[in-house]
Amino acid sequence: MGILKNEKGIKIIFAAGIALIIIIFLFGISAGGKKTRTDVGSEDVLSEIEEYERRLEERLAEIIGNIQGTKDISVMITLEKTEENLYSARETSVSATITPTVRGVVVVCGGSESAVVRQKVTDAVCKALGVSAARVCVTY
Repeated sequence: MGILKNEKGIKIIFAAGIALIIIIFLFGISAGGKKTRTDVGSEDVLSEIEEYERRLEERLAEIIGNIQGTKDISVMITLEKTEENLYSARETSVSATITPTVRGVVVVCGGSESAVVRQKVTDAVCKALGVSAARVCVTY
């Protein structure tokens, strides 16, 4: 390690480090043809999440509509967090996507004044979305 003992050696190592940082930075910019998570605007992410919520709500309303005794169904689903993309260390493409988890569900429907119907709706929501009954509110 004689190179670190004199001032000229330290300057050479410092300059090489700076050059390496610049090369890494430039390489990152030149690979910019592919879309990365930072390229996606927050509005795009929000609209994707809202679309995901809407599709879940529609599917859940359809399922609840098949339960005997329900009518005039409205469903609201809130999500815990946004969607996350996982990237592998060797590739720039998405290797996995973690969808948002359900925070809570509100179902307003005719027929839920009956305890039996309300329990059937709660059970259907819990099973369909994988949430506990504590996260589900069914009312009329």
